[in-house]
Parts: sequence; structure tokens; C-alpha cells
Amino acid sequence: MPMQTLSRPTARTLVLLSFLVSWPAFAEVEEARDPGFPRWLAISARGGYLMPGGRMDGAAEPLYLYEIYKGLFAAIVEPTIRIASRVEVGPWAQFSHAQMRIRCSAERTCKGSNLRFGLQGNYHWNPSGPIDLWSGVALGYDTSSVSVPAAEVTYSGPDVTLQAGFDRNFGGNFWAGLFVVGTGGQYDKLDVRLLNGSGSETLRERAFHLWIGFGFRVRVAAPHPAVTN
Repeated sequence: MPMQTLSRPTARTLVLLSFLVSWPAFAEVEEARDPGFPRWLAISARGGYLMPGGRMDGAAEPLYLYEIYKGLFAAIVEPTIRIASRVEVGPWAQFSHAQMRIRCSAERTCKGSNLRFGLQGNYHWNPSGPIDLWSGVALGYDTSSVSVPAAEVTYSGPDVTLQAGFDRNFGGNFWAGLFVVGTGGQYDKLDVRLLNGSGSETLRERAFHLWIGFGFRVRVAAPHPAVTN
């Protein structure tokens, strides 16, 4: 049987139709291959409020954390690196506006500050979205300062934070959600700065203190391809 050949216009039409049919699948493959943001990197920022509890030292007449602070309005910056499909690690830093309780006079409260930083690891329960539950632990170092007349007093020491939350994907690489945290630690160093000098000492009598907080988080991260257990 003689073999039939297609005319040139017919061949062009078939090639064009084939390209149009395969284009959506090709686009999906390209999109999955290149999300526009590195899959191994995430950049997050949190805003929240932390409430104090516990003692600052273990002296016979201890100083309680809630006697110094009403609370902290905190901002946290946290770049993380994905080391597995569900696990992220990275540094973090917390900068806080201190809402003070202790008063330097009848008219005004004393000034204070709080700075924390450290390393964290988080486990993501559904990294492919659309809602990603996460939980983790953070190791940090806390410095809490208060300025009283003629002196600035700073307590510092290590702490551990348990944290959990969820992020919702709002399209592309943008996520936003809520979180809760609980931090416990001990201050082990006291620094005092006076007008005519300064000094520091290691605290022998230590006590447990804590911060309990909540807030919101925004995040830039590429959704991870669906993972299986």
C-alpha cells in the first residue's frame, strides 16, 4: 500500500496543535522546577507580645521579673535553612520595646530594654501547604536591662523556647500565620553601670524566669513539593 504524505500546510497545523496542547503541561513542569525563590531558604519576621513571670535571681529578697516589666512588644527576624523536606534550622534575633512597671519617680516609669538571640530548629507538618503547622525549639541568650537613677542594671543568661504555630499560603512564596511561645531560663550574670564606673558578677543564687507570648508571622518561602511519610 503506498505511503501517504501530508501536505506542508497540514503538517504545520498538526505541529502547532501539538505545541498548544503540550504547553500547559510544559508550563507546570517549569513552574514546579523554578518556584522563583530558593527551596532551601526561608525568611520570616514575627511581631508579638510577651508576658513575664518568675524571679530574676534567687536572693533572700528576690527581684521578680513582673516587678520590672509589664511586657514586651517584640519583633523577631529569623532566616532559616531547610536541611530536610520538613526540618528547618537557623539563627534568630529578637528586638523588644519594653513596657515597664518599675517607676523611677511618681511621674514616670524607668527605662528598660530586652534583647534575645540564638539558634532554632522547627518541624513543618505540611510544608507543601496550603496550611502548614509547625513546632520547634529555640536555644537563646537573654539580656534584660533597666535604668534607675544613677545606674543601669543588666541581667543576662541562657534560655530555652518551645514554640508552635501555623502559616497559610496566600499565593506563590508568601505565607502568614499565628504563633505561641513559652520561654524559660535563668539569669547567670549581673552587670551594673554607675556614673563613676561599672562592674559585673556571676550570680550564685539563680532562679527560674519565663516569658509567655503570642503573635503573628509573615514568611517568604517556596512551597515544598508534596512529601510522603
